[in-house]
Amino acid sequence: MVMRLLTSVVLTTLVIALGFGSSAGADPSPRSPDQLLTRYNSLGREAEKSAEAMHNAEIQLAAGRRAVSESKAGVAAATKTLDGLSTRLDELQGRVDGLVRASYRGARVNRLYAVLVSDSPQSLLDQMSGLEMVSRQTVRDLKAYRTASSAATKARDAATAAGRRAADAVAAVDKRRADLQSKQSDLQLQIVQVKAVYESLTGKQLAALRGPVIDFDASLVAKGTAAEAVAVSAALTRIGDPYVWGATGPGQFDCSGLMVWAYKQAGKVLPRSSEAQLAGGTPVARDDLKPGDLVIYYADASHVGMYIGDGYVVHASTFGVPVKVAPLDEAGPYKSARRY
Repeated sequence: MVMRLLTSVVLTTLVIALGFGSSAGADPSPRSPDQLLTRYNSLGREAEKSAEAMHNAEIQLAAGRRAVSESKAGVAAATKTLDGLSTRLDELQGRVDGLVRASYRGARVNRLYAVLVSDSPQSLLDQMSGLEMVSRQTVRDLKAYRTASSAATKARDAATAAGRRAADAVAAVDKRRADLQSKQSDLQLQIVQVKAVYESLTGKQLAALRGPVIDFDASLVAKGTAAEAVAVSAALTRIGDPYVWGATGPGQFDCSGLMVWAYKQAGKVLPRSSEAQLAGGTPVARDDLKPGDLVIYYADASHVGMYIGDGYVVHASTFGVPVKVAPLDEAGPYKSARRY
């Protein structure tokens, strides 16, 4: 009892310190139970938006790190190709230089020269045969030189471009890392605010927050080994588990975390954020919803639930409200749906 009183005092102090008091310049704190509940719902909504945005930033950061790795690998491969071509180019350059020097010294690599220096038919044949071989080799060397030179130029350009991509990828990762750290800080502050107001709610307000308990008939869910059937059945086993920001189970969840966990039981990997879940899967029309479809809520795609049939979804809604079944339109303003 003493600990609960102490906790209440500390949280009340935090409420005042974080802007819920009536000090000059601050918005007056909610006075009626309805105002307090509205304030709590607003804070919980903002915290969930921050949590989902943070998950999305984590996805982008991971993608950025992969881009850095791939770009650096591209630089290494292009540089290796360039080094090999440079060696070949040096070899061919030596041959071409030798031909040029021979030409300056007066060498004549043609049939007329062979006739003039030959003293017998056999000698003439030998001379012409040898000159023909030299001519063909010279043509091959020159072609090979041009080919290698062109390839070396392309490899050099590729290495330069890969280097720029790697530098851009590193800069993007640094920016996303800073963005993620900022979102994490914002979320932690919002969580403190939400928990502080939650401690102030009365039993009646908590009952209103949690809403009615829907006794959903699980027999309506199709049985089988299909991924969507397994996911729905798995999600329904988590009814009553607490909402915790950033949690993906097995005993506590946030909204997108519940979707990830449920489909994981079916052997499918879903993106971590509600926004990324909207970006994946196959779009589904509202009038074609089937059990297992993900329903995305709010214009910014900051909440998600799973359609379970008969006009209901199962979702992890907000702090203080356990995983529950709710009518489709009571889980939030409908935005879109995806099938995985």
